[in-house]
Amino acid sequence: MWLARILKSHLWGGIVCALLFLLVGCVFVNYAGIQTDEALFASPLFRSWQFFSIPIGPHNLPLMNMSYNGTLKTWLYAPLLLSVGRPTPSLIRIPAILMGAATIVIFWGLLYRVHGPRAAWAGCILLATDTSFVLTTVYDWGPVALQHLLLAGALFCTVRWFQTAASGSLAAAAFCCGLAMWDKAVFIWVFTGILAGSLIFMSDIRKRLTWGRVAIVAGALSLGALPLIVYNFASEPMFATIRSNVPSGSGVTFGEIAQKLRVLRWTADGSALFGYLADEDWAPQPKPARSRLERMSFSIRRLTGEHRRNDMVPAYCGALLLLPLLWRTRARKVMLFCLVAIVVAWIFMASTRGGGGAAHHAVLLWPLPQLFLAVAFAEAAGHLRFGKWVLGVVVGWLAVGNLLVTNQYLCQFIRDGAGDAWTDAIYPLADGLKKTDASQIVLPDWGLSDSLCVLNRDKPVTHVASDPFLADGQPPSQKQYELQILSDRKAIWVEHVAGHEILPGVNGRIMDAAHRAGFEPVVLRTYYDRNGRAIFQALQFVSKSTK
Repeated sequence: MWLARILKSHLWGGIVCALLFLLVGCVFVNYAGIQTDEALFASPLFRSWQFFSIPIGPHNLPLMNMSYNGTLKTWLYAPLLLSVGRPTPSLIRIPAILMGAATIVIFWGLLYRVHGPRAAWAGCILLATDTSFVLTTVYDWGPVALQHLLLAGALFCTVRWFQTAASGSLAAAAFCCGLAMWDKAVFIWVFTGILAGSLIFMSDIRKRLTWGRVAIVAGALSLGALPLIVYNFASEPMFATIRSNVPSGSGVTFGEIAQKLRVLRWTADGSALFGYLADEDWAPQPKPARSRLERMSFSIRRLTGEHRRNDMVPAYCGALLLLPLLWRTRARKVMLFCLVAIVVAWIFMASTRGGGGAAHHAVLLWPLPQLFLAVAFAEAAGHLRFGKWVLGVVVGWLAVGNLLVTNQYLCQFIRDGAGDAWTDAIYPLADGLKKTDASQIVLPDWGLSDSLCVLNRDKPVTHVASDPFLADGQPPSQKQYELQILSDRKAIWVEHVAGHEILPGVNGRIMDAAHRAGFEPVVLRTYYDRNGRAIFQALQFVSKSTK
């Protein structure tokens, strides 16, 4: 019965595209370790302290993980993570993949409403196969999965309100935007772009927008963002989100802008994450393919060659060139909306301190580029004699190119393992530390704190050693605290082995400070990744006077 209803509705195409995305995404679930930013959302469920929370009876309800990062994902995952003994990669990543699939279904509905089935097929196939969208969703370290879902939901509900004048749809759109602000306050980048793009429709919006509906928007937006609002009024100083993350304005150099443009291009062509997520082919101790899927991946690469970028950037340029030709068509306003929204959002992003410099920022613009491309190509196809077939060939070519780049990542995961920040050596490390009677786990380098906290439910307790450590000019209380850590015979220090440090030189600085304080390291155990490469070592410091 339900299958017949789906087939009769227009949503079945979106479900097909979502299933394609699910299949591709699930392939990657177990090829990388849990990265610390990926695990950040879950840490409040296990650690004793919170970045910002409110007391509810004997418990503290976490509201914010950072000044710009809320706990919406924490709340959504809490029933799952608190019901198991130990979180697994599947438990953390499959819900994110499902969010990506839901984004595609909603995106189908959006495209169907604004242009029709051809645009819906084109946009959803390209989004479902987009390498950057797939990988940043599976390994949701941004986080981006909820941002994409809420953005697609907000756009769909806004279009529905525009077409039906239903106030409930307008409220839902505003609520989605508020939730996205709480989830990650940098949603303001895309939100600003959307508002700027909406000026294209201002004359039509004015006819539909009343003061009552303005009040609905304000109320729903504030309700969705309420935890973020509470934090900013309760923080010291007030408005900490704005004060800590204001645009840097003139502080952004031309070189930075040029680099951020390159990151945007690399994100669009799928090449941005090589060497970061999956290691490169020059990494030592490569592994052969073992399963049928892995052998198939290797065979595809052998037959088609290496593919490190797709053809999406030329496709976007082609769609841009179509705009003057489609100026008198129904596609014009939608294309202009997307173009203005993307440009304004990216400018706002690039002018923010630290914004736009990595793929997990640039991809927050998605699915606006796919919306622009799908509408342009679908409209152009409608004016050609065999337009449907031309559109199918073009979209098929682009989708195959996307999948070949994605397969390149899979091959490198299989052969070369994950990059240092994503190493699967985190799993044997977590297992080994859990079996010790350590009083605390001290981490000199970046990239382990939240991963170990989530995998071991913060037992033993983890914390990051300050850098510089035991530095001259420190307050006496801080220096005494750090000496106590060194003197703790049950404290275990975990560092990346030479050549795998995330913050180069940090281990040496810690060692030098310990030597000056009269302590020497004793290596307890070395931990390896699935390729057999030494990644971590656990050690303790022993006073020279006791040897």
